[in-house]
Amino acid sequence: MDLAMAQRLVDRRKAAGLSQEALAAQLGVSRQAVSKWERSESSPDTDNLIALAALYGVSLDELLYGEAANDADDLKDGNADTETADVADEAEGSAEHADCGNKPLVDISLAHGIHVIDPNKGEEVHVGWSGIHVTNERKGEEVHVGPGGVHIDTLEDDGHSVRTNDDGTVTIDGETFSSWKEAHDKLDHHGKHFHTKVGRAWNKFLFPAVVALAYLALGIICGAWATGLFLVFLIPVYYALGDFIDQRHLSKLIDVVYSVSAEAWFLYMWLCLEQPHPAWVILITIPVVKALMRWCRKQWKCRKQA
Repeated sequence: MDLAMAQRLVDRRKAAGLSQEALAAQLGVSRQAVSKWERSESSPDTDNLIALAALYGVSLDELLYGEAANDADDLKDGNADTETADVADEAEGSAEHADCGNKPLVDISLAHGIHVIDPNKGEEVHVGWSGIHVTNERKGEEVHVGPGGVHIDTLEDDGHSVRTNDDGTVTIDGETFSSWKEAHDKLDHHGKHFHTKVGRAWNKFLFPAVVALAYLALGIICGAWATGLFLVFLIPVYYALGDFIDQRHLSKLIDVVYSVSAEAWFLYMWLCLEQPHPAWVILITIPVVKALMRWCRKQWKCRKQA
């Protein structure tokens, strides 16, 4: 969305005497979505544009391009009211159309552009004058390409339980957020949630940089360039320990520490002592331990839910 249109949205909202929260409530969107529109970070979709035009009593052209829809005489004759009613009818018809079935819905027009919604997959694509906007509500992914550049907002759900609820809320690993924006604010880019300040500080600490400095020190002072590489295995252990401090998940700590220790021990036996056999047997035990820890987590979760 261009800056001029974003400013028009701000001016129209203030002229109507609405706050961002009040406008978001009337449109059924989050306040953060309204804020993004007014900061030119994203664009309202076709349905929201129609609703905005109806709410402010203007035409879509005037809302999009700042053009006066009718002259003063037409406004005095009540044409503005007629146009507002037409826009409202269009918005109502669009809403009714959106509710029919799970087939992809396509709306193509010169003023609005191309708007495609797939309710079955929770995907939406809008191609218009303001750029290209793609969203996936189920995965919380959003991409906008426009005059202002490329904006990508995504929350990886790999390894996490992610569900979009019927009321618009999002549940991630059993915790419910009011919107995807709130989830992004409270989670990091891997979807990891920290319950304590210690956990968040632990995660932000640049431990890999400390490992790199320690490796250089060992190499320069002691000449242990080869064996010093084993310091790398401390990195996953460090973050696993941070997770344990933050969430007290002992099974996850054991899972990571055992796997890393087994790999490090095998490489030491192979590269330093030249005894890969029978040291390789330790590698077979890793999936066994992982499966055991996963079973323990499921049992613990069932006990908490019971």
